[in-house]
Amino acid sequence: MSDQSLESPVGEPGIHSQWTAKDTGWMFSHIGTGIGAGLLYLPINAGIGGFWPLVLMALVSGPMVYLTHRTLTRFCLASRQPDNDFSTHVEDTFGSAVAKWLMLVCFLSMFPVLLLYTIGISNVTISFMVNQLNWAVPSRSLVVFGLVMAMVGVFCGTEQRLLRLFRRMVFPLTIVLLGIAVYLIPQWRMDYLMQPISLHKGAETFLLALPVLVFSFYHAPVCSTFARSYRQENPDIHACIRKTDSIHMRSALILLGITLFFVFSCVMALTPEQLAQAKADNLPTLSVLANQPGNRFFSTITPIIAFVAIMTSFFGFFLGVIELMNGLLSQGVRSFCPGKVVSAGHVHRASLFIIALSCWIAGVGNWSVLGIMEAVVAPMMAIIIFFLPIAGLYRSKKLQQYRKALWDVFVLGVGTLVIISFVLSQLL
Repeated sequence: MSDQSLESPVGEPGIHSQWTAKDTGWMFSHIGTGIGAGLLYLPINAGIGGFWPLVLMALVSGPMVYLTHRTLTRFCLASRQPDNDFSTHVEDTFGSAVAKWLMLVCFLSMFPVLLLYTIGISNVTISFMVNQLNWAVPSRSLVVFGLVMAMVGVFCGTEQRLLRLFRRMVFPLTIVLLGIAVYLIPQWRMDYLMQPISLHKGAETFLLALPVLVFSFYHAPVCSTFARSYRQENPDIHACIRKTDSIHMRSALILLGITLFFVFSCVMALTPEQLAQAKADNLPTLSVLANQPGNRFFSTITPIIAFVAIMTSFFGFFLGVIELMNGLLSQGVRSFCPGKVVSAGHVHRASLFIIALSCWIAGVGNWSVLGIMEAVVAPMMAIIIFFLPIAGLYRSKKLQQYRKALWDVFVLGVGTLVIISFVLSQLL
């Protein structure tokens, strides 16, 4: 898969075509945001149906991840003003009535996930304190407060600081994941490749795993901030598209390569009984490996990997949620207090407070991963990543040259399959 094969328009290279530390930071932000769920749950959901459905998922994942996030970023780059946020651009493109519903869909696709990541990182931290450090059970409210303040505090700094943090966290994480995947190779069960192929069972497994597959590589929350950062730097939209396309290509290749290698290695190292039990117990792959007798290495390193993976995903989703919250609060002020002017700084601080308080309440409450929350998040994600960008692509004259019927139909087709598979998963 290359840029030329996907027919990205090519222009003359300039100073903005050179690769920079900023580009590396944004590339790792994509990887970090998308790697959390894929690292924790994808091997169980994808591998339980056998080897060949897993191969089919791997083949579909490449173009799906690259094309969807690339198109969403292109849509964001086509905003009327370089500093327009996502809500303003959606309103300009689709009108205020439709934009309000789309913003609600966007918010519901991100905010619950942010709360779930807060719960997850709180549980991992407390478990590590008790089980690995042999401390007494700490006050949950204080631990969650410290974690939330530390994570939210990152967003009080500059963009350069955040991107530097992504680089420092995600690069070691990818190396460790590759190391684990290689470490598991001697434990591979080659009989896994010889399992009988059932077309019906394979198709069912593929369909039911599609929502998890989408969520596992989902880094749409960073796309708007990512696009605006480059649009403010360079007013030439086509130069920005060439730059962001190249970043998406690299991030997709690394994200897919590492995650899929990790998935294949884990699946081939576990027995079908272990996979089925993990699915029944809702356990992530790393927990299954850590619980194997005599595996002190995994029992020590698993909480650290899970902590870093969840935190990088939290940061990515936070970028999207804070932008949406800013837009929703600004719209609320305009609707209920016409003529009142509120500075962007005040709105941003109010958004930080609301989100931090919500995360703290969720972390202290330690809510279960309710089916109703999954029912809200999964279809909303499909709408945002598959359907909204294509609709925006065909409504924006600036993006007319980037319309490619074959790839656009592919994206819409996969999006439709995701919705169908989600409905089936709720019925079966």
